[in-house]
Amino acid sequence: MTVLKPETLQRLQSALEAHRQGRLPEAERGYRAVLAQAPETLDASNLLGRLLVQTGRASEAVATLRRAVDLAPKQAGLWLSYAEALLGAGQVEQARQAVETARRLSPRDVNVLFLWAETQRIAGAWETAATGFRQALALQPKHAASWLQLATCLRALNDLPGAIAAAEQALAHAPQAPECHNNLGSLLAAKGDHGGAIAAFDQALKLRVDYPAALINKASSLGESDRLDEALPLAERAVQLTQGHADAWACLGQIRHAQGQLDLAQTAYREALSRRPQDPETQWNFALAALARGDFAAGWPAFAWRWRKAEPPLPRRNWPWPRFQNGGSPKRLLLWGEQGLDDRLLFLQYLPPLLEAASVMLETDPRLIPLLRRSFPTLSFTEEKTQADLALMNEAFDAHLPLGDLPQAAPPGQAYLLADAERAAGLRQEYLAGGKVRLIGLSWRSANPAIGAGKSLRPEDLAPLAAILDCRFVCLQYGATEDEHAQFRALFGDRFIVDDRIDAKNDLDALAAQIAALDLVITVSNVTAHLAGALGRPVWTLAPAGKSLFFYLMAAGETTPWYPTMRIFRSPAPGSWRVPVHAVAKRLESLAN
Repeated sequence: MTVLKPETLQRLQSALEAHRQGRLPEAERGYRAVLAQAPETLDASNLLGRLLVQTGRASEAVATLRRAVDLAPKQAGLWLSYAEALLGAGQVEQARQAVETARRLSPRDVNVLFLWAETQRIAGAWETAATGFRQALALQPKHAASWLQLATCLRALNDLPGAIAAAEQALAHAPQAPECHNNLGSLLAAKGDHGGAIAAFDQALKLRVDYPAALINKASSLGESDRLDEALPLAERAVQLTQGHADAWACLGQIRHAQGQLDLAQTAYREALSRRPQDPETQWNFALAALARGDFAAGWPAFAWRWRKAEPPLPRRNWPWPRFQNGGSPKRLLLWGEQGLDDRLLFLQYLPPLLEAASVMLETDPRLIPLLRRSFPTLSFTEEKTQADLALMNEAFDAHLPLGDLPQAAPPGQAYLLADAERAAGLRQEYLAGGKVRLIGLSWRSANPAIGAGKSLRPEDLAPLAAILDCRFVCLQYGATEDEHAQFRALFGDRFIVDDRIDAKNDLDALAAQIAALDLVITVSNVTAHLAGALGRPVWTLAPAGKSLFFYLMAAGETTPWYPTMRIFRSPAPGSWRVPVHAVAKRLESLAN
């Protein structure tokens, strides 16, 4: 152990006091002066290393602290500081090794246990990290940082209630820490409680006015709450404060996207991807914006990133055959469905050229098979199961392809489905009942769990259609309730037809025949809209504003290249249906005249 001269010891104490008071340049000069006089002074090396990490010079700190641990390899505190410096320098694996040494030397030191768990968390070893944070908390139950990071681990392990409980504990023990308020807010947002999340972010921003993470998170929750005008300046401020961090640009892109300013959204996404090109969420959002603008050349390559998102499409398949590459020539190809029914109907437009080049089997939702069998007589089918069919694995396919990878260019824009013509004619005759009226199909709700609410109307929203007297309105809504039927009967009287023989959810072949029997379909953006478009039937689609607007409805205008017979009536703001419904009623009235 080095015995310091009195004047050197006084210099070390003065440097430490300057460090505590935040006079960092003065502290650094003092530590270096001590080491110049007594190079083996471990306290000076340790404190200088910590200061260098604190001022963003972790790589320089690594060299300083490496010399210190070499001099005193059994001092856990030095190994701890060394591990912190390695983490700051991005040397995660070396940091894990260093803090493991510290843990062996001091297994009940809370700070050592915390950093050991931190290195596990950063490496993505969530279970191991959670165990480490719990060990630290067993020794010091009020250790707020351990509660905070335990919450992060539990969220990654899909234990959202546990994560929220841990975040609340962190906040109870460190109510003045803005990080604790921000973390709780992000967890409440993940739960869907954006009101509670915004309140938590506000508390974080009271404690630290220009806190980029809280600004970004609050902007995101405001966006999810359709408060886009409030969200925009927060996202712009975050971009400014972070000098264009990828998270800030991605958030700004999402706000612009929801506002319908897709050119600006694409620009923001490009900025984010220039900084973090491997981010699948931003690649996916960029794809949606590009496709909605008709920029298919940029959109489809980015669309392929969907498999790497936090919530990738379902089902996921690991087939034993190679994935089909564009330009290949397999003799026998397995095409498999992904995502929802509406997505599948969208992408099946691209199927006909593939059928001319190969023998194709489609694994898909069994509800689609009767309709597709009539429409594609050369296509063979197998019913989709929860897990990949083991019997199918033994088939001799040359390649496989998920349905969402079929598109490579602009959509063909051609009707491709064939309804049961005889059944459609019979239904039309029944619905007309000898009268000279127009038959209008109605569908007003989407069941999409993520964005369906923003696409859906209430029966009373369609009240302006009741004034059009030469029409009968046929219910096409899957899962319609008796209460909804009663509300429509109150509006339309006996001009509202419910055909109990048609199961619009499970019998898509029957629903297709029903659509083919009608003169027009008026619907929100759901499976009914896609079916009508794919059948080539006239369909007027009430398009939402904001995040619920999916790319096939495009960014603007009354038409879409996906379905030539579709006309689009756009909501001016999220949840605002008065303008498009009145436009539909006026158009119907003009047709009558």
